[in-house]
Amino acid sequence: MATHLKLDKKGRLDLPQDMRDSHHWRAGMEFSIEDRPEGLLLRPLGNPAKTVKGQALTHGNSGCDRALASAMRDRYAKLGH
Repeated sequence: MATHLKLDKKGRLDLPQDMRDSHHWRAGMEFSIEDRPEGLLLRPLGNPAKTVKGQALTHGNSGCDRALASAMRDRYAKLGH
C-alpha cells in the first residue's frame, strides 16, 4: 500500500510511525540518501548495534537496504516510473 507524505517548507518529510518502527529507526539516527532513477534510496549510517538516545538498534543495514530498495522499485514500477 502506498503512503502519501507532504514535504514541509524546510524540505522535511514526517515518516509514519509504523514504518520507522518496522526498520528500527529512531530520532537522532543519521542517514545517507542516494538519487537513483527509480527514486531516492535512504540508508541508515553507522553501526547497527549503536544506541540512539539509550535505545539499542538490532537490525543489520544490508538486509534493511535490500528490502527498502526492493520496496521502492516495486512502488515506482506501480506508479509507472
